[in-house]
Amino acid sequence: MAREIQILDSASSVAESGALHFVRICNSSIKANGKFSVVLSGGSTPKGMLSLLATDEYKKQVPWDKCHFFWGDERSVPPTHADSNFKMATDSLLSHVPVIASQIYRMEAEKADINQAAQEYQNKIATFFSVPNSSSPPQFDLLYLGMGPDGHTASLFPGTTALGEKSKWVVPNFVPKFNTNRMTFTYPMINQAKNVIFLVAGKDKVASLKEVLEGKPNLETYPSQGINPAHGSLLWLLDVDASSGLS
Repeated sequence: MAREIQILDSASSVAESGALHFVRICNSSIKANGKFSVVLSGGSTPKGMLSLLATDEYKKQVPWDKCHFFWGDERSVPPTHADSNFKMATDSLLSHVPVIASQIYRMEAEKADINQAAQEYQNKIATFFSVPNSSSPPQFDLLYLGMGPDGHTASLFPGTTALGEKSKWVVPNFVPKFNTNRMTFTYPMINQAKNVIFLVAGKDKVASLKEVLEGKPNLETYPSQGINPAHGSLLWLLDVDASSGLS
């Protein structure tokens, strides 16, 4: 795994860099394989990136008909709920570009049986990549992640059961902090991606970011430490505030 860290002057610069990488990796993936698979993240910085991609400057650089959108995690809320990662992506990007329903793969985390919903999402991924749903995870072209002030990423929260998942690609994860279930990609799924990009901004991330990037291994406390792509690249896009505690 090649890990790269870039420090940028603001959250908006992080979003802009994230958008530029989207365009680059999208076009190279389509040139190589005829399609582009991307996994989106929730959060304010990823939202800024998606909004940029919806502007004319970026929109014209993307062959939207060959893009396929997935999510790395979702809250247990309907897709119309203000807290939905799907709604954020739809409002910021997907409703502004020429994509159709069959290119959008939503996590149905609001279902009463979230275990079944997680299995159904894994089945969708397997079908898209034409692989058995019991095999090792397939490789997404690009996977975006954010990081919370507590060091969580996707819905891999400190001290939760999903941190120990070794074989499933998608699981429900009960988060005691919020007394609710989330649906999330697991480490095996995330770490198979060809390109993983973290978008991290804000002073509230300083302490946890230092531990994640420079601290002793402590996965249970800082889940973002577990993101180490097996064969792909890992890029951390940080603003000066978030990175101010790094050596």
